[in-house]
Amino acid sequence: MLFSNKTGIRACFLLAFIFTPPQATYAQAIQLSTENLYRLLQVPKHYTVFKTNETMVIDGKDNEKAWAKAPWTDWFTDIVTSKESPFMGKTRCKMLWDDHYLYVYAQLQETDIHADFKIHDEPVFLDNSFEMYLNPDGSAHNYFEFQMNAYGTTCDLFLPKPYRNGGHPLPSWDLKGLKKAVYIDGTMNNPSDTDKFWSIELAIPFTSVMMGGDQIPKSGTIWRVNFSRVAWPIKIKNGKYVPRKKGEMDWASGHYTVWSPQGILDLHYPERWEYMMFSDNNNTTDFLSTEDEKIKLILWKYYYLQQIYKAKYRSYATAVSQLNDAFPKEAGTEDSQLQMEATAHQFRLECFLPSVDKYMSVNEEGEVQWRTTPF
Repeated sequence: MLFSNKTGIRACFLLAFIFTPPQATYAQAIQLSTENLYRLLQVPKHYTVFKTNETMVIDGKDNEKAWAKAPWTDWFTDIVTSKESPFMGKTRCKMLWDDHYLYVYAQLQETDIHADFKIHDEPVFLDNSFEMYLNPDGSAHNYFEFQMNAYGTTCDLFLPKPYRNGGHPLPSWDLKGLKKAVYIDGTMNNPSDTDKFWSIELAIPFTSVMMGGDQIPKSGTIWRVNFSRVAWPIKIKNGKYVPRKKGEMDWASGHYTVWSPQGILDLHYPERWEYMMFSDNNNTTDFLSTEDEKIKLILWKYYYLQQIYKAKYRSYATAVSQLNDAFPKEAGTEDSQLQMEATAHQFRLECFLPSVDKYMSVNEEGEVQWRTTPF
């Protein structure tokens, strides 16, 4: 059931469902424009997660020696433009893993640390919050969303597929076994002083984010992941912060920074998330194939062009040549590396990736599949 008798879960689902469509509708309007297509066709960032044998104390601090060896991500930038955001302090993360947990440490600079929600699965995204998205199998389907505010209050969801493809969240899913802590360098909900930062430390059990056939990560395993920070304008009345309420929210006033830019005002484009590789040695060598990533972008470009084509003609193109004729500037000459089978209502695109000796396909719902033989 999507609805639960637990008030907090029900509220989180309702608000997530209500909140996401305006964001997704706006994002879809951007996606359905060839003028902005180039933002979606950038190679995502990547990160190597070092393995640790140290016992990690989850206290919101990065005091362990292992954390000192873990590389920082880049500073978060604007979700669409990838430029530095003037609307919030800087944010960055680092990660570790062992045989049981993925560890995440995030530091969020903020001069006014505040939060309202204290009950699990309340709409944490209405606070200034930290968000995490995990897609262990890299399919762009069956992924997890996690939100946390400065109180340490969390909201978590499972999505079988993105909202753009008709997906609906499963709010009854919980990240069981999660260990979490917040450290605050400043004071909570006190607008009379100037704070420095708040930090989050998480221990995420692998068993809680595994699907039926998934395996616990080993060295060389690659996941897709993104982190986001949400900030809203501050209102102060009589020396206190004014809580944000759903009915009074100006959704356009929110600001998002992310580790790897989405290129669109929508975090639910999993193909835009970072590559995260688990490693049992402290080697940050680039593990991505430049050639393969360029081919993947061709695949995704034609996926987006199919969506634009359908929005215009109310059906999918049934041949690559139709897309090339409809979008001569965007299509280019890369279609020689692309195979497509399609009807007016369905399609599947496929390319061969030489570095892994596999065929990668994407269907009309944006689901990624891998094969050793072509379709």
